[in-house]
Amino acid sequence: MNKMTFKVLVAVIATITFGTVLGQSKDEMIAQAVLPLPEDLRAGAAVYNYNDAGQRIMLRGGSNHIECKPRDENGFTSCSGKNTAVSRDYRAKLAASGLEGEELQAAMRAAEEAGTIEPAPFGSLFYRLYEKDDRIQLLWAVMLPNATSEELGMSTESQRDNSLAGMGRPWMMREGTPSAHLMIPINGTDLSNAGGAPDRLDTKAITDRVAHAKLPLPEDLKAGASVITYNESGERQVLHEGSNMIECRARDESSGFTRCYHEDVGGEMDIRAKLTAEGKSNEEIGAAIDAARENGSVNTGVFGSIAYRLYENDDKLKLLWVLRLPNATSAGLGMPTGSQRDNALAGKGLPWMMREGTASAHLMIPINSTQVSNKAM
Repeated sequence: MNKMTFKVLVAVIATITFGTVLGQSKDEMIAQAVLPLPEDLRAGAAVYNYNDAGQRIMLRGGSNHIECKPRDENGFTSCSGKNTAVSRDYRAKLAASGLEGEELQAAMRAAEEAGTIEPAPFGSLFYRLYEKDDRIQLLWAVMLPNATSEELGMSTESQRDNSLAGMGRPWMMREGTPSAHLMIPINGTDLSNAGGAPDRLDTKAITDRVAHAKLPLPEDLKAGASVITYNESGERQVLHEGSNMIECRARDESSGFTRCYHEDVGGEMDIRAKLTAEGKSNEEIGAAIDAARENGSVNTGVFGSIAYRLYENDDKLKLLWVLRLPNATSAGLGMPTGSQRDNALAGKGLPWMMREGTASAHLMIPINSTQVSNKAM
């Protein structure tokens, strides 16, 4: 099925909302409701809706940790972790009583403060689909209440216009507030906004080491980022002093990776470079880093902080951002774990969690359809 045919099918399925007189079957409603999810979560997701009184109506029980709500009157289809169901049910009842806007938000905050409902766990993932091109069509969002861009190393420059053109990158909204979150526009899929970068950037032609080192970053973080490298002995050398919280390491010729990260994890990078220069194996380096984390000699990075990576050949993910989630689980944060490596190599990868439940748990975020991304296949 080609992309245009698929989009037409999705539009047909999605035109009828819950309870309409147009005769949408329950199976059709369920099929539409799970569309924001990756394939590995769809079959096991529960599906529900609310009646006019704000009461929950189950359309399908599920077998995994996700539940979805069919397309609503505003055109949004949404999915979330089941562990946030109580909060969403409470919101639905308040909305049914007539509360809306800031009044509704204030009531939700008051309920959380009173212990009536639990806030969504920090790092929870929310999935949203919209079927028209005047908004971001496939959008995932990570909840980061009260976090700031400074502590997590994130961009705050809106990518809405780029996202509508099919080439948006993640960015943080409402930093420092209870509703702070990371917007992750998904480019390159059959459900995404059409478009993408019209031209590819020849990154290998960029000979300025400082400029090249900053390529993985969003534009608003580039100017203030520091740039370092390591000599053959694994000793740190500063190529450019920066003014923000981001540090970039110039391209590692042995691995082909260019990396940027929050300056707090610079100590870990120093240990890795030193042990690599000594000829230690990956297993030995990993064990040493784990030990250093446990004894507190290196900073493990803030939960939810982001790292940026660029690779310049087609055999690996080219533009990859990584969200650190130490010891988190997919069920706890409502995340998928099915690998998207092959899809990402084809320019249509979705985020997925790796190494859940361990100190190195993280969310892989392949960035599709930019000038430095894997070419769409």
